[in-house]
Amino acid sequence: CRTTRSHFGSSFLHCWRAASCVMCLAHSMESSIAAESLGAVQLHPQFVQKAHLRVHAHEASDFGMLGRWCMLAGFSAEQIDESGMKLMLKTVKMLRLCDYSSEDIVCMLAHAAVYAARTLAVCGPQMSAREAGNTAVLLIYLAQSYTQDETCPIRVWHQHLFRGYCSVSDLDGVVLKLMSFQRYVLRVESGRLSELLQELAEAKDYRAPELVGVPCASVGGCDSRCAPARRSLRGKVQGWLRV
Repeated sequence: CRTTRSHFGSSFLHCWRAASCVMCLAHSMESSIAAESLGAVQLHPQFVQKAHLRVHAHEASDFGMLGRWCMLAGFSAEQIDESGMKLMLKTVKMLRLCDYSSEDIVCMLAHAAVYAARTLAVCGPQMSAREAGNTAVLLIYLAQSYTQDETCPIRVWHQHLFRGYCSVSDLDGVVLKLMSFQRYVLRVESGRLSELLQELAEAKDYRAPELVGVPCASVGGCDSRCAPARRSLRGKVQGWLRV
C-alpha cells in the first residue's frame, strides 16, 4: 500500500510539473502575442521621438492613447510640439481627476478625432503648433460636452488649461468657431465611432516600464457650477495642474 501511495505521489508530481510547464508556455505565448499587438500600435511620430514626456502622464495608458489619437485626428508632425503634448497630457490628467473613467475619456477622444479631421480640412495647413495644441484640447472639450451627462464647464477648462493664453469670452468664441467647422453637428456615425473606439482602446493598453504616474497632492476650490458628484475631485485640480 505504501509503495502504491509512493508511486501515485510520484506520478501526480510528474503530472503537476508537466501541467505547470504547459501553463507557463501558454502564458509566455500570450505575453508574446500581446507584445506583438502593442508593438503594432502606431503612435504619432512626435510621441515616439519625445518619449521622455511620458513622465507627464497621470496614468501609464495616457501617453499611448494620446499618441494614437493624434495620428487618427490627422495632425502633422509640425503641428504637434512638446508644449502641445504637455497640454494634452494635462487635459487627460484633469479629466481623470474629475473622476471620468477610462471608457469616458476614450469616448471623448473618439468623437474629438472626427472633429479634428473636419477642423484640419478647413484650416489645417495654416495652423501653427501652438494653435494645433490648443485646438486639440478644445475639441476634447466639445466631445466632453456632447458625450457626458455631467460636464466640466468652460470656466474650469480656462482656469486650469488656458488661463495664460486668453480670456473666457475669447475661449467661448473659439469654441463656437470650432462648432461651425462641424456644421453644429457633434454626432459621429456609429460605424466610424466603433472603429475609433477600438483603435483607442488598443492604444490605451500601450505600456512603458519607465513611465511613472504623477499622483494628485493638492486640494483647492472648485467652480460652483460643477456637478456635486464631481465637485470634490475637481477641487483637487486647482494648483496641482500648474506643476
